[in-house]
Amino acid sequence: MDNRLQNLVRQVQDQLVQDLIREAKAGNPYAFEKLVQLQQTYVFSLAIRLLYDKEEAKDIVQECFVRVWRHLHKYDPAVRFTTWLYRITVNLCLDRLRARGRQPLMFSTSGNDERVRRIPEQHSLEQAHTNQELVEIIMGLTAYLPEKQKLVFTLRDLQDLSVDEVAEITGFSRESVKTNLHYARRTIRSLLDRHYDIQRA
Repeated sequence: MDNRLQNLVRQVQDQLVQDLIREAKAGNPYAFEKLVQLQQTYVFSLAIRLLYDKEEAKDIVQECFVRVWRHLHKYDPAVRFTTWLYRITVNLCLDRLRARGRQPLMFSTSGNDERVRRIPEQHSLEQAHTNQELVEIIMGLTAYLPEKQKLVFTLRDLQDLSVDEVAEITGFSRESVKTNLHYARRTIRSLLDRHYDIQRA
């Protein structure tokens, strides 16, 4: 899909969302239900990539839309709804991670994890979206990243948002987003290389 078509689709989707928000604010419960149906997959996708826990991600989806309903009257249409929604999701996920005390490591650096042993030889982060298995491995490896790097990497490389969108959602400057993304990518590549070297040994 070329950029012009992508932009057109995005504009149509944004307009549909704004129409539903307007109706929901006017008291139409079916409009809000439709809004949830349209957006819950994206919220779940982000939550599970930050938490790496299916049940907790489901909880976050519920909490997120309860909060959206309560604060919908405060939503500013000048801001993209998905940006506002992602900001709520991110804050809920960060609260959940901090409540854990630490982020759990999802698999060992010893190379004994079966998923790690199956890492393909060509593991390019830029092409990771073409290999679902590799995406899942990378999702697990993000547990090794500092909080800011994990957040930026997840939003930019796993959720495919622009640098500007990541900055708006997180409140970080564009330079901070780029810096954290650089270090996150470097760490992920290093971890992938280390696992792959162990696999070959």
